[in-house]
Order: sequence, then C-alpha cells, then structure tokens
Amino acid sequence: MSKVVIGMANENLESDLRSLLEELTGFDVEAVATDTARLVEYVSRFEPDVVLLHDALGPEPAVAVIRDLTGRFPAAAVVQISPERSTSTVIRALEAGARGVVAFPFAFEDFSSRIQDAVDWSRQMRRILEGAAQAAQRDRGHVVAFVGAKGGVGTTTLAVHLAIDHHSRHPEERVCVVDLDVEKGDVSALLDVRQSVSVADLAKVYQDLSATTVSDAVIEHESGISLLLAPIDVRQSESVTPEALRAIIALLRREFDLIVLDAGGYVSPAQGAAIELSDETVVVTTPDVLTLRAMRKRILAWESLGVRHEADLRVLVNKVDRSSIFPADAVPKLTTATVLATSVPLSTRVLEPAVNERDPQAVTDTNWWKLMASLSEELSKIGSRPARRALTEPVTSDVGERRRRRWWPRGRERGATALENVGILPLALGLGLVMWHVAVLGLGWAFLGQATSEAAREYAITGNANKAQVAARATLPEAFAKGIVVTGKDGVVRVSLDLPAGTSLIPQISSSVNVVEEPS
Repeated sequence: MSKVVIGMANENLESDLRSLLEELTGFDVEAVATDTARLVEYVSRFEPDVVLLHDALGPEPAVAVIRDLTGRFPAAAVVQISPERSTSTVIRALEAGARGVVAFPFAFEDFSSRIQDAVDWSRQMRRILEGAAQAAQRDRGHVVAFVGAKGGVGTTTLAVHLAIDHHSRHPEERVCVVDLDVEKGDVSALLDVRQSVSVADLAKVYQDLSATTVSDAVIEHESGISLLLAPIDVRQSESVTPEALRAIIALLRREFDLIVLDAGGYVSPAQGAAIELSDETVVVTTPDVLTLRAMRKRILAWESLGVRHEADLRVLVNKVDRSSIFPADAVPKLTTATVLATSVPLSTRVLEPAVNERDPQAVTDTNWWKLMASLSEELSKIGSRPARRALTEPVTSDVGERRRRRWWPRGRERGATALENVGILPLALGLGLVMWHVAVLGLGWAFLGQATSEAAREYAITGNANKAQVAARATLPEAFAKGIVVTGKDGVVRVSLDLPAGTSLIPQISSSVNVVEEPS
C-alpha cells in the first residue's frame, strides 16, 4: 500500500483526488494538510511515498515548499497540482524537485500514469537510500546501551566507569556517554557536571541537526570522555522521541568511536529506541528475586514492542555477594540471553570515594579497574560477532534448546498446545469466513465502480440504458457480469450488481452517477 499525503485547501479538488485514488488500487491517503506548515509536519510524521501539492496552497510558495520537501525527505515524490500544465509551470516544478505536474480538471489516464511513475521513483529512491545507510553503518562508531532491570542496580555507575576505562586504555578513540534516562538521569550528578544544553534541546530540532549542533551540545569532561546529558526539567523529556534519537545517534556515530547509552531502568520510548539503535544491549541486574522478576518483565515488554529478542541481549550481574542465599550462577538458568562471564562483586566501600567526590577517577583500587577492563574486553569480543538476528528468526542454539527443555517439560507443553488449538479452531474458522465475505464485497465494489464508469460513458453518448448495460457487462468477469442491471432516468445512471450466490452476506450493491447527455 502506497502512502499519500495531500496538500490542498480546496475541498472540491480534494474530493476529486480522493475519488481518483480510490479508483486506483494500492493507495492510502494518510492526511490532508490545509497549509504548507502542516504539510511539512505530515510528511515528516507519515513518511509518504507521494505528496500531492496544490500550487495555490499557502502561505509559502509552492516552489519553495517543493524544494524544502525534496531536500529534507528525498524518498518522497512530490507531484504538483496546477490549473494548467504549461511549459513554464512544468519547468519550474521540475527544477524545484517535483516528479511531475498534473493539471485539473483531471484526466484519469494522465493522473494514474504520473502517480504510478512517482510511486516507482519513490520505491527506487528508498532502496538506494537504504543501501547507502547500510554501507555507511559499517564505518560508524560502536553503540552500547546499558539498561537496568530496575532502578538502583548500578546501571549509570557501570556505564560511566566502563566509558572512562575504555578511554584511558584507548586515548586515541573518542568516547561519548549519552544519558537517556530522561526523567531521572544521574550522569551529571555522578560526574559533578553543570549543563546548559541537553539531549532534549537536540531532540527539538532533530530535523535540522548538523555535526556542529551536536558538538555544541556535548560537554567535554576532564576524564577525556564526552557527555550528552538528560534534561534538568522533566517536562522536556516529551521532546525525546524515537525519531529524534535516531537522528541524534546517527550523528554521534559519525563523531565518536564509542557511544555508551545509559537508558535507565524504566520502560519508556527513549529506552526502547536506545535498545533498538544500539549494536549491543547490556542488561544490568542483581542476583535477587525481585530484580530478576523485573528483568523478566522488561525483556517481555521489549519483545512485545518488537525492540529486540531476548537471545540478543547481554546480562551483566552486579553487586554479587557470596554470602547471599541467591547464587549468581543461577542467573544463566533463568534467561536465554548471554550472561557475561565477568560479574561485578558488591563494592560499596570501593566506590564510596567516587560517590562522595563525584569523580569516578577517585577510585584507587586497581582491582576495580582491572574488572572494568575485563568487562570491556568481553563486550568487545561479543560485539565482533555477526549482526543480530531479526525477531522473526527462531532461536535454535543448543544452549537455548537445553534451557527450554529444562524449564518447560515437553509433555506439559504438548497438552497446552492441544488445548489452545481446540479453542482457537472455531475462532479461526469464523475469522476466515468473515475475511472471505469482506474480500468478495470489496471485489464487488471494485467491479461496480468500473462498470458504473463505463455505463455512464456509454449512456452519455447514446442515452440508451440497454446499450449502457451491455457496455458495463463487457468490462466484468462472467461471474459478475450476469448480475449487472443498468437504468437511466433524468440524467442519472443507476447500476446494480448482484453478487454471486452464497459468496457474501450482502446480496446486492448499487451505485449511481449523474451524467450529461452529449448532443448527437
């Protein structure tokens, strides 16, 4: 289905456009803008294949709007609607970036041809852009997202310390920490940083971002890493949308070798976007029942949102206490995600200087930094593996299969499946029957529209309803042609179509159209 956005303030022309698009199959009108500002907004929101722009739409001139749309949304094919299709009009539109000009009153053949050409061009352009994006992906910075199973598990502490450790061991690489816990971000507090610009300020202007804009928003910390902080005012968090984060992270990839995302411990649109856009996702948990249950809920939420499969996540166990009754080695048995071999012991005393002085480099325990180096090295080895699977691909690893058999006995699973099938079968049959009737009814309406157009054309020429009926039947398949009845009176042609017996809950449909009889 090709998406269409219309920029039209004239209701009569809009109605004509909708009628033509309904006759053409495979088009869906997403929105109609009555001014140029809303048109740009709708194109940004719906990402249409075709934009139909009336040259009288204001307040901006049509040529300027076309140039703006084609520059910002190169995959959208803009077609200008004008009262005439003169040479000068076409040249101005094409120079601005339009894919064609359609004159009104509309001719069906001309309109359908130009719209189809625009759709073909848009699809080809999208393929080119996707290929270029994939090629650029290989040369961009590495993105690692840290998310917490819940609040208070040490997500921010580990993300910041790992970033600092990586930069200290690789000073030639640029490292940036992005605080995407937009409601309760603690990176600024952990590093004692005052901010004037946040990720929310970038999100507000994400459609016009540049490398200079991002550089101005990033803070250089004395440790050598760069910071993009969460907003101070929680009300600004609404600006941090997934669309904005895609643009921001894309630019950060160009400027930095490693981007560490602190996505917090609460499910939110920003957290979902961070997980989706990252090359690796590390879930930080602690070895206790409440946190592991919270982690399970988070993973189910991400899978239901289509963000990432459980098997593609990495789990880091933090605050391991050997005296705890819940052993850390039980965590791998409760998830199909990869649990990192390196776990972090409970280190309250070790981290106390960093918390009090608000400086991670105040930690002098060499064992802590060796632990960070070990974690960083393990993540780097994991990150070198092939790209993650799509959510639709089944998990077939031997480890995952053994865990599944251990925790879900085969006999009980088969019984549950049988019961589900018994309950679902009548529902599936009923749904199939309804879909069949809807399909037949939709096909009938399509044939009726075609027959009505032909009957109206013939009646306008001959004024004879019988000839109009013969012309209408000639356009339909035999199964539907038998049910066509055409009547004409006072310039109105009415066409009725009897649907084949037993194929639809509605036996007959009809339509009428006003015609002007042509003089003989």
